Amino acid sequence: MKQQLKSFSEFAHALYPHEISYLLKDNKLQGKDSLRILQLIHYNSQNPTNRLPFDPKIDKRKYSNIKKWIQEKLAKLDVDIFLATIKDLEQKIMTDAISAEEEKQLITYLNNITPSDYYFLQFYELVQHFRDFLLIRIRMLYYESVSEYLDKYKEHYIKVMNINYELNNASFDIIKQQSSSDKESEQWIQFLTDTFHDKNLDGYTRYRAVVRLLYVYYNYRRFDEMKEITDILDRTLHSPIFYSKRILANFYANRSMMYQKRNELEEAVDYGYLSIRQQNSDYLFYINNLCGILLKQKKYKEAIKLMQNTIPEMKQTNSFYNRIGFVSLYLRTLLVNGKVEQAASYGETFSNTYRKEIFAHRWHGFYTAFLQVLLEQRSYKKLLSIIKRNDLVKKEREFLGQAKYLPTIQWYYWLAAYLEAEKSEKETAQQLQKSITELRKNQHKENKINQLIEEVKPHIPDVIRLLNQKK
Repeated sequence: MKQQLKSFSEFAHALYPHEISYLLKDNKLQGKDSLRILQLIHYNSQNPTNRLPFDPKIDKRKYSNIKKWIQEKLAKLDVDIFLATIKDLEQKIMTDAISAEEEKQLITYLNNITPSDYYFLQFYELVQHFRDFLLIRIRMLYYESVSEYLDKYKEHYIKVMNINYELNNASFDIIKQQSSSDKESEQWIQFLTDTFHDKNLDGYTRYRAVVRLLYVYYNYRRFDEMKEITDILDRTLHSPIFYSKRILANFYANRSMMYQKRNELEEAVDYGYLSIRQQNSDYLFYINNLCGILLKQKKYKEAIKLMQNTIPEMKQTNSFYNRIGFVSLYLRTLLVNGKVEQAASYGETFSNTYRKEIFAHRWHGFYTAFLQVLLEQRSYKKLLSIIKRNDLVKKEREFLGQAKYLPTIQWYYWLAAYLEAEKSEKETAQQLQKSITELRKNQHKENKINQLIEEVKPHIPDVIRLLNQKK
């Protein structure tokens, strides 16, 4: 019994709040015990720090039955499971392996799948393949109804394909803006907003639009609008038209990021933990987000434990973008936990092993973290050597532009050059003062400038004192 309830408890605790909402809205459970179990699942979801145990006096078969009921109900709503069905049928059509029963199943879908369904685009293309399959075999019984469906939604399909083409263009501008001075993305706000709010469109297109809209707001630090749109998305997701565990995990991660940027860290952590309940290809990215928030909260031990438990996943990922992001954050996490020597050794090994990949993906984030470790270790000569050998100051100047980063590597270089007697105190102070004056033109960087000053102050107190005298 104890093992049974342990297993059920783990299953129940893994359910997302939105999933429980779907279950509560449309349940036809028989008996008070089953309803009590579902209500307790809901209560525990809303009170994760004060969970109540499930009643061992209730027949264990009722726990098994309600688990099966939940799994079946969610599977029927899960758009990603339907996508798997579409792809399976598509492969069977393309390889002439579709059965008579599967053909009937596909025809049944014609009466149910409309342009507002999540994977309408993918289903429409499946039906196109099926029509070709039928035509060449002179199968007119199904051919007419299939052609009628395709003709009925042809204009809508073309319209949505064009919208998705524009979404691809928007994606390029949005992502490029984060690391370049010659791209803007604000011009896409109205298009993305209109696309998300258009309930006549399929969920796939609408969700693509809203994720990109969140990134635009992030690029411009428009965090009030970011919150407003995630609130709307939250309400939208309480209807299962967008439901899959993957989509919910992505939503929770984006909501966590929004709260983090608003410095509402408790909410950010709550949503961050929700985002990592399910492992998918973005799991490492979600871990990085959550651990960044934990560091802001000074929950250093919690962050390092989480990251160390995730190292096996990090080593297996094919995404060097996420892997390098993880290692960069891991170096900082080791640092704040007082493991300076371990951080220096880990950073050097990773740098030597993956130098090519680092410069192809996230070199600025990695070297900022690695150099910070060397700074803490007071390895000024080594720090200077790495910067010069890799021409990092020049690369940083070219990289920054209007991107939302500080010239941290330049500061580290000036600091180390001064301490190694390559630059004078006056020259170093002048360079830092000029940099600070330029940076303060951007109001969003004010706090980060102050943090950077505090970081370098223990190493060059005389220079910082000289700066303060010039204020």
